[in-house]
Amino acid sequence: MARNRRFQRLTIFTTLLAFGCGDPGVPESSAPVPLDELTLGAWAPPLMLTNDRFLPSSRAQAPRHVFSGTLALAGAEIRTDPAELDERRVMGRDTKRFPDVSLGFVSDGSDLVPWDRNLIVAGTRTETGSYWDVLVGPGTVWSEPGEDWSRGGFPLQLASSVENETYNGVATFAFNDREVSGVRFQTVTQGRPYFLVQRRLMWGQLAAEYAPDPAPPGVVEEFAAEKARRLPLRPISDLRPLVGDSVFDAMHAGMNPENVVTAAFLVGDTLYAADCPTPFGELPFCREQRFGIWSVTKSTGNTVAALRLAQRYGREILDERVADHLNVTAEHDGWDDVRFRDVLNMATGVGEGSTRTEPNNTGDGYLIGYDDWYTAISRDERIRQVFRASNHPWGPGEVVRYRDQDAFLIGAAMDAYLKHRAGPQADLWRMLEEEVYRPIGVPHAPTNRLIEADGSLSLPQMSQGYYPTVDDLAKIARLLQDGGANEGEQLLHRELTAEVLYRTDARGITFGRPVETGPPSYYLALWHQNYVGEGGCIVDLTRMSGWGGHRVVLFPNGIVGIRISKVTGSEGSPVDGLAAVADRLEPFCP
Repeated sequence: MARNRRFQRLTIFTTLLAFGCGDPGVPESSAPVPLDELTLGAWAPPLMLTNDRFLPSSRAQAPRHVFSGTLALAGAEIRTDPAELDERRVMGRDTKRFPDVSLGFVSDGSDLVPWDRNLIVAGTRTETGSYWDVLVGPGTVWSEPGEDWSRGGFPLQLASSVENETYNGVATFAFNDREVSGVRFQTVTQGRPYFLVQRRLMWGQLAAEYAPDPAPPGVVEEFAAEKARRLPLRPISDLRPLVGDSVFDAMHAGMNPENVVTAAFLVGDTLYAADCPTPFGELPFCREQRFGIWSVTKSTGNTVAALRLAQRYGREILDERVADHLNVTAEHDGWDDVRFRDVLNMATGVGEGSTRTEPNNTGDGYLIGYDDWYTAISRDERIRQVFRASNHPWGPGEVVRYRDQDAFLIGAAMDAYLKHRAGPQADLWRMLEEEVYRPIGVPHAPTNRLIEADGSLSLPQMSQGYYPTVDDLAKIARLLQDGGANEGEQLLHRELTAEVLYRTDARGITFGRPVETGPPSYYLALWHQNYVGEGGCIVDLTRMSGWGGHRVVLFPNGIVGIRISKVTGSEGSPVDGLAAVADRLEPFCP
């Protein structure tokens, strides 16, 4: 998504000077957060720490206690760098306040397993108070020599149900059979924001109360099964000797390396993943961290949902009319003949901007009226905002004009269609979780949903909002590469899956200026561009793309490339460097 806002850059150099291991005011980095600091309860630590201070030391031992219950965290003001924020309050909510939130965990050996892996909507449900909602992932428990307490550490992400960037970090606490210490946290990297234009670091220590309680049935067993189904993991550096130094070092060419959060390649069934570097050392629990991927949700959500519905009910679902499933309140007839496929293709014929189509700019009119729609967080109001758009002189299916509003709308229309076919209890995102994601080894799929006046969660947003791990993204992309089949079961419509990957003669709508290798195109919420392989042939690169430079690229040789990033301003996130690595591993050209 293109945002015309000025970004202020955080000076990493001064941060490293302030918090680096060489500062005499910072304890040795191998020592965990001091126990006497944790047991202070709530307080405002003056400094951030290196990330390894939140993890077991080299002398760590097994935990002395078993943890099972909830941590009730008391909201408090967050320390930030920069200390003064240009926009402290957004939509009436305080971006410098951690929310009141309860987190359930159970320990199993050295694992600390969360009870709830969904987005915990703590701040967005309130009209005042904290801006933040919370995600947590599996962590670890241990004890340190000479201490009577046990310790826990886990990945922590702050996010918002309105936005889809994450502020990724780590938290730690001490516990015994009856009580817990304060919970120390810090966020050390982030995605690209929209409303919160300043990059920021956040940290603090929260008061916590421990309510011992048995874990919900199946939590430990399900986590064991989840670990068993994870992709085999190897460091991305293992690819260097296979592709050569020059190709390997250029995989992110054209980008500021500080804006690459992490990257990975899925080769066969092995995930070659990079570390998650931050100014404070590698991001702890990198494999467990979830990232807000913005418009990649359009592909992992809408594309996959359409392919699943086609598998269940036939590919004719793409010819369903939006007006037959949603209450169209537009003051024109532009929506009368708009089909599901037109909305997935960003070719409704409805929108804002100019009427110039030669060459066509897909972002023409993109931000006109955008924030009124974006901040409408109830179902009916957000749908009404979509239908306020004007009618273009061309009809549906002719011109690509990229609109988040349409991506949301097709999610709402498909949800209504599913309810019509399967009953009012049916839910589009739950269908994805139960019928697609879990069978391929993605047991948790947190996403943003709209919030009604009574605080209930309603429609998944679908234009953005999904929070996957890198492992999750690789598995979803692999399902598409495998033609929508998993372990012998056809989960997605075979012919349509082939179409969206340009493995048939079907093609999407082209846009932009003419280029020698052929124009880019857009088809059923996937981007396509031509690429000249090392052997001289021209091949199609199918990609999912998200605000901030997130890229998931499906290469013609079956390899998947993933980049999580936070590019700013006019900086791009080109995929040529990723393609060159994949081409070297298994040549595109015969």
